[in-house]
Amino acid sequence: MTTLTSMTTSPSLTTLGASPTLSSCHPQDLPWVPWAMPGAAFKLLSVEPSAQRFSLLIKVAANAPAPRHRHVGAVEGMVLEGGFFYDDAPETIYQAGTYLLERAGAVHRPVSRTGAVMFLVFHGAIEGLNEADEVIGKIDWRWHEKAWKSALIPHITEDTTLNREELLNPR
Repeated sequence: MTTLTSMTTSPSLTTLGASPTLSSCHPQDLPWVPWAMPGAAFKLLSVEPSAQRFSLLIKVAANAPAPRHRHVGAVEGMVLEGGFFYDDAPETIYQAGTYLLERAGAVHRPVSRTGAVMFLVFHGAIEGLNEADEVIGKIDWRWHEKAWKSALIPHITEDTTLNREELLNPR
């Protein structure tokens, strides 16, 4: 597993012991990076390419226009602040403290009148859909990793692979 927060220059990052299987960070010390949706930002916490899994914090502004989308893999998470509902079920509001499991294949459009912060674990890509349910875009762990690295270290290009040491000690 690659822990991307260990690739930042955040002083809060800790790799515990000599074990490559456990890392930690203080997400409050990480910057918010613009997400694929206007009015939203994310903090990438981990990526596991072999499983197509990635975890992140997402912050959505009040009334940000979320696109209709489909989850290729399941998504599970918890609402930490604020809340939201799905446009096809506005009577059910998911508020802070709510755990959600959206199964693979879920198609919906979330709406947040108040804004929200959520912790999410994606087990696959997210596909943006048009009104005919045709795929018009796709974001996965690769997109998140590239956006995260590019925002934190602007000179990184798509073809550049840096290890933790190179990121912490740039030339």
